Amino acid sequence: MLYVDLTPSDRFMTFHGSFSIPLTHVTNAYVSGREALHLQWRLLGTSFPNAVTAGTFTSPDGLVFCDIRGAHDCLVIELRNEHYIRLALQMDDGVKPNDVAHAICRQIP
Repeated sequence: MLYVDLTPSDRFMTFHGSFSIPLTHVTNAYVSGREALHLQWRLLGTSFPNAVTAGTFTSPDGLVFCDIRGAHDCLVIELRNEHYIRLALQMDDGVKPNDVAHAICRQIP
């Protein structure tokens, strides 16, 4: 299982709880900038340009869950057979998203 634990403030801004996703539903993990996500409309959550992008957004491919602050790169987790087609997550200070992406990819069956 892949566990994504949101802080209480993140839960408030995203209107969503933490995630528990079977690894068989994870297809890829990589690092990306916010612009590459091609977000279109905010359906539920918080969005302040160049500051916070948090909640459920549409993209050309489907729904994306975001918890991103600032213009830093984020961890993107691609999914199948889930409500969201991808999760875009900002890492805690000191955690490198590239290291987390590699660790997830090593665990994908």
